Amino acid sequence: MSILPTGAWPAQVTPLRSPSELDLPAVAQLAEASVAEGAAGVLVAGSTGEGVLLGSADRRAVTAAAVDSGVTVIAGASGATVDDLHADVQRLAGAGADAVLVLAPSAYPLTPDELVDVHTAVADRADVPTLAYHIPQFTGSALTPEAVGALAEHRNIVGLKDSSPGAERRAAFVRAAAGRLAVYDGHAPTLAAALRDGVSGSITAIANLRLRRVLELHAAVADDDHDTAERLQGSLAATEEALRAVPGSMPAALKAAMQLEGTLDERWCISPLRSVPGNHLDLVRTALLR
Repeated sequence: MSILPTGAWPAQVTPLRSPSELDLPAVAQLAEASVAEGAAGVLVAGSTGEGVLLGSADRRAVTAAAVDSGVTVIAGASGATVDDLHADVQRLAGAGADAVLVLAPSAYPLTPDELVDVHTAVADRADVPTLAYHIPQFTGSALTPEAVGALAEHRNIVGLKDSSPGAERRAAFVRAAAGRLAVYDGHAPTLAAALRDGVSGSITAIANLRLRRVLELHAAVADDDHDTAERLQGSLAATEEALRAVPGSMPAALKAAMQLEGTLDERWCISPLRSVPGNHLDLVRTALLR
C-alpha cells in the first residue's frame, strides 16, 4: 500500500528566469499554491517539468525548492544507466523528496521483464520510496499487468504513474496491483474512466492550469455524479487537445498559458525545447477558452 496521499497532483512545470536560469522561488510558489487549492502534493522534474533536460544538479535544486515550500513532493529521476538512475534517486532523496518517480533508460525499447529488472534494481538501493513511470508512447517500453504485479511485490516500490492512453490497460494495472501499489493516472483525457476503475489518484500536466476542474472531477466520480464527471472530463480533454495543437511541446504550451493567466512570469523552456513565440500566443488564448 502506498505511503503517498491519494488525490490530485500537478505534474509541475519548471519555471525559468531566462533560458539558462531556474526560477527556484517560483517552483516553491507554484507548489504552495497547488496544495492550498487542494492538491495532495506536486511532482517536480517529471516529463512536464522537462526533467530529462535538466542537469542532475538542477533536478536536485528544483526538488529542494519544492520541499522547502512544505508540501509533499515526488521528484522525477532519470539516467542513461541503472547506476546513473541510482545516483539521481539518491541526490533527490538527499534534497528531501518524499518519493522518487523513476523513468527507465529509453535508448532501447525494454521488455516488461527488463523494466521490472530496472525498477527493482533501483528500488533495492534507494533510501526513499520509488514509483515506476510508464509512458510507452515516448519510451517505446511498455509494462504488462503481470509486470505491474511483480513490481507490487517490492516493499520499496510504492506506486506507478501510468501516462499511457490505454484506459483498459490501466484498469488491468489497478487489478494487478491489488492494493499493494498505488496506481496514479497521468493521462488527463481518460481520467474519469481511471478514477472509476480505482486508481489512487492523478498526476497530470493539465492540473498546472485547471487544478480546480481536476479536483471537481475527482469529487464527481467519488459521488457517482456521472453527468458532472462527463462534463468536466470533456472540458479537460478539450483544453488539453487545444494546447497540443500549439506548435511545439506540451511544457511550452503550458508555460505560455500560465504566463497569460498570470501564474508564471516567464515562458522560457529548457534547451532544446523552444518557448511559444509571440505569433502563436493566440492559439494558447483559444485553448484557455475551452
